[in-house]
Amino acid sequence: MGYIATEVCGLPVYTYGLLLLGVLLVGMVAAWVNLRLHHQAFAPVVDMLLWGLPLAAIFGHAGYVLSHFDEYAGNLLGVLCIWQGGLSFYGAIFGGLLAVFGVCRVQGRHTWRWLDLLVPAFVLMLALYEFGIFDLQLTMGMPLPRDLPNDHTLVEYAEFAYRPDGFQDTEYFQPIALYQSGLQLVVAVLLTVLTAVQALWHRPRQSGCLFLFGASLIAFIRFGCGFFYLSNAPVPAFTLGQVLSGGLGLVLLGWLLVRCRSVSCAQEWRV
Repeated sequence: MGYIATEVCGLPVYTYGLLLLGVLLVGMVAAWVNLRLHHQAFAPVVDMLLWGLPLAAIFGHAGYVLSHFDEYAGNLLGVLCIWQGGLSFYGAIFGGLLAVFGVCRVQGRHTWRWLDLLVPAFVLMLALYEFGIFDLQLTMGMPLPRDLPNDHTLVEYAEFAYRPDGFQDTEYFQPIALYQSGLQLVVAVLLTVLTAVQALWHRPRQSGCLFLFGASLIAFIRFGCGFFYLSNAPVPAFTLGQVLSGGLGLVLLGWLLVRCRSVSCAQEWRV
């Protein structure tokens, strides 16, 4: 798939932009369905979206700059040129979470409760985004030999124009984005089931547990898949992305245990 999908009145329509638009629309539909299940209004999500889009653009670009700082070392002013592209989807998610927090604080809504309601949609958006990245061949895993046996091995064939520098003769790579997409989709389904359980039987009772559980799983998936990234091939050590995602996963998991423990202690105290 090419970088430019089509043209409208002479202006290019980028495939990556269409991917982001499609992911956003699916996420909004998923959020609407879950809010209907919990008898909640959708209007706050519109407010979160209005604040979240600019925040996602800012923090998404900041995340891209931090991970590709060598591209801006000779032109620091280029960091401010958000319109020229460069977006980290995980940074964009962080900007979206800030919008959720801000809207909940201003409108007097329970932040943890709304994070629980929205986390299945967030994870579904991540899964669809990673699948789009796989389809666009924007992220490559470790290279594989050309003489692979014809045993239906799960690999990613990269067209010559998309092969990384130094690997123009390599045809097959680990489908790292597809790995992450599949695992994230499993997490999204699991969270959807858990939100239904919460709506019907009020378990877990402590709000925020679903969000912390889902976010920790996503962080650990990113950590595990980091071993298959192309940049990890020559260096048998943790990358910065793995350190950050692994550390974040441990923090979120510990936070989850603390919140669950606080509910247990409160119930014992009432008894």
